[in-house]
Amino acid sequence: MSPSTHRFTVFADYFQFLLMDETSEDDFSLLWSEDALKRMLAVGRAAVCPGTLRNVDVTVEIRLVPESPAVNLSEYDHATAASIDIPSGKLALMGCTGYLPDAPRIELPPGQYQLLSLASGIDSITTEWDPADDLYTVYLWPGEWREPMLLKHWQKDGA
Repeated sequence: MSPSTHRFTVFADYFQFLLMDETSEDDFSLLWSEDALKRMLAVGRAAVCPGTLRNVDVTVEIRLVPESPAVNLSEYDHATAASIDIPSGKLALMGCTGYLPDAPRIELPPGQYQLLSLASGIDSITTEWDPADDLYTVYLWPGEWREPMLLKHWQKDGA
């Protein structure tokens, strides 16, 4: 798989967005557990739902890479690792109240992928509706299934 970056503006309704195989039947009403809330990432088999810090349009970058990326976590505010199955080879991206037929797709080889979900620029947020420089980046590369893992936990000052 050749490296590529895909940048989108997504309406993060309910402080989240979806990345899913276009055939996924995962039900996120069952997947947002206490652990998922702490991770800011709900994980199904063929879909993941990264959390955001704003309930408005946010910038999302999807980076397809051939192997696990060398990422310096000190450059990010929050980081979580997980996996996703993409059996159709079509990854859809949308807000949780979006309409799947209209969602943009990224084509990639069908298979199992590991992912790294990262949030940066959180300190630029003053209120959820004011412009900010928060960025939600997801790296995807071929790899075996692994359990979701919180790598770096952002917490509001004083929390």
